[in-house]
Formats: sequence, C-alpha cells, structure tokens
Amino acid sequence: MGYADELLAKDEVILRRDRPHWILPFQIAGRWVGIAVLVTVVSLVLNLIVFQPGGTGFLGTISSFIGVLLGWITLLAFLIAVAGFGWSVALWNTQEYVLTNQRVIHIRGLANKRASDSSLESLSDARIEVPALGRALGFGDLSLMTGSEAGDERLRALRDPIGFKRAIMEAKIERSVMVTAGWRAAAAAVPGPFAVVAAPAPVAPTVPAPAPAVLAPAVPAPAVLAPAVPAPAHVPAEEIAKTIAALASLRDSGAITPQDFDAKKRELLARI
Repeated sequence: MGYADELLAKDEVILRRDRPHWILPFQIAGRWVGIAVLVTVVSLVLNLIVFQPGGTGFLGTISSFIGVLLGWITLLAFLIAVAGFGWSVALWNTQEYVLTNQRVIHIRGLANKRASDSSLESLSDARIEVPALGRALGFGDLSLMTGSEAGDERLRALRDPIGFKRAIMEAKIERSVMVTAGWRAAAAAVPGPFAVVAAPAPVAPTVPAPAPAVLAPAVPAPAVLAPAVPAPAHVPAEEIAKTIAALASLRDSGAITPQDFDAKKRELLARI
C-alpha cells in the first residue's frame, strides 16, 4: 500500500496515478549542472592562458597558487552539481500525482512526506504547458486553478498532461452528477410546501318523518391541488458546475451571502 492509499477518505477511490517524467531531475538540478560547467570552463581557460604553472619568482608563486585554488573551486563545483543532481533524482522518485473520485493529490518528500490536494468541486480550470522539448519527449506541466487562498497547484513534467486533464474533467462531471443525485434524493424524502388535500364531504341534514330518516349521499369535494409551477429549462451539468464554483468564489469573497448562494445553488441544480 502506497502513501496515497493511506490518505483516502471513506468511499474515495483512486482513478489514476502518474509519476513525473524522467526529465524532472534535470529541470530541478539544471542550475547546479550549469554552474559547475561554467566554473570548470572558466577555470580551465584561466589556468591555460593566464595562470600558467612553472613560473618563477613572486608572480610565479602567485600564479601557481591561483591555479591550484581554481582547481579546488572546480572540484567543489563539480561535487555540488553531483550532490544536487542526486538530490533531484531522489525527489523525482518520491513524487506522485494521484486522481481520485473526489480530489487531485500531489505527493512529494523523502523522509518528511508532504501532500497537497485540490477538490474537484473547487477546480475552475486547468492549463497545460508543453515546451518544445516536451513535444519531442512526451511531457508537460498541468496547472490546476482553484481560486483558493493556497493558489494554483502545478503538476510538473507529467507524462501525459492532456490525458490527465481529460481524466480530471470526466471525474469532475461525474462527481457533480453524483452530488446532484444525492441532493435530489434527500429533497424527495422531505414533503414539499404544497400537498393534495381532499376537503371533507358535507352531510345533508336529516328530515324528521314517520319513515326512517334517509341521509343524502355524501358528495366529495374536489381535491385542492398545488399551484402549477413551470419546469425549469434543462442546462448541461458542466455549465451548472462552473456556475456553482463561480458563486462559491463570490460567497467566499463576501460579495453574496451564504443564504443567497444556497438558494441560487438549489435553483441551478433543479435545471440539470
């Protein structure tokens, strides 16, 4: 069982799990490798042209000392680059992108695990960035826009960013349909404000006579029906989900009250 399986809530299942592309360590450690290469080239040029060994006198001693110092600096830069690249490989090996039927989870970290997640209901859009090298090697970045205080979540070096985005959109629609069906079932269990009520049937008064009193047959009054309400127009579930997410942002920012949000959400869900 992986670390992602330990984070699952009740009735939450994993739909897709991906690892970053092997290019990610080079993206992370690229600056260290670049610095090491630059320092090595500069050191070689200075040793071969400026501070040539074998000089005599005070200047020769200074030149030899600087040459040795540049050699140590080159070695140190090389060791830093190797260590940085090894650390990047370790980080790449621990990263995982997981899609469930409720959220998107980004897991990373060596000894200290760290997981950030974005719920499907909060996702407003997803942006794909594929560089020129990514088109050739098959990787790209996927930015998930949630509108929350935590900011956007960026999934770097995805092996199939288009397929992962498609899976997120499909899971978001399915999640919206399931939530809507649950609300409808709960609303059906509660009686509405109008009900069909039958008025009591009047009884004719008895007339005294020598013969036994005959009662007039009771005539039931017509049932009182609830006023007819025109059915709302059908709207695609994806549009409803986007509208509700936008309303949630307005509610969180204080532009509308929670009561206005709840009333508008019930109205929108009735149109699906």
